[in-house]
Amino acid sequence: MILRKLARDLVTNWKGTFTISIRGAYALLFAIFIMAGSVGSAFAHALPGSVLVFSENEDQLHVTITFSLDDLVIVEPEFERLADAEIGTSLTEEKLTALCRYIEPHIALSQTSNPLPVELINATITEASNEHVGKFSQVKLQMVASTIEPTDTLPITLTYDALMHEIRSHRATVYWQNDGGNSVEGLTGVVDFGYKVVDGNPQAHELALP
Repeated sequence: MILRKLARDLVTNWKGTFTISIRGAYALLFAIFIMAGSVGSAFAHALPGSVLVFSENEDQLHVTITFSLDDLVIVEPEFERLADAEIGTSLTEEKLTALCRYIEPHIALSQTSNPLPVELINATITEASNEHVGKFSQVKLQMVASTIEPTDTLPITLTYDALMHEIRSHRATVYWQNDGGNSVEGLTGVVDFGYKVVDGNPQAHELALP
């Protein structure tokens, strides 16, 4: 009788353990499924980062900045209204002012340790295409700054953290326009960087031709 009771208890415990193991297995498979989805999302291609093109015209430094409209909306949802803007047409004064309020705290230029005031003079919405994400809308900003030493513009120190202050995967690539035009052949890569803080402030980058 004692042996029979022990046998029943053993079978009952084994069944309970088996049931618990099955439930644990389902939970484990579910967790693996969720993790696999997360990993897939992590490796999805992000939208292109900011592109800054510098060029010189007499005593003015011209800066053209482009970045994804979708990324801008993630950072500042108020700019969702820019999606209705006519492609290639200058934005209204109201929208330009709103963009100015956003971009000004996120870009700074200096030459020989002296700050260069930067002014946003025009903005448009343009269409772009990328092999990874296809077509997308981007914001194109045109800014100017008066240089202190026009005969020797570079090096200039740039501080820039637009979008990347919230989207940490966002990067910026800086070019110098050599020929004074808009040709791709005239572009020289200067620096590429992501978000980094030094002593509580966005990292500054010295722009100098290679």
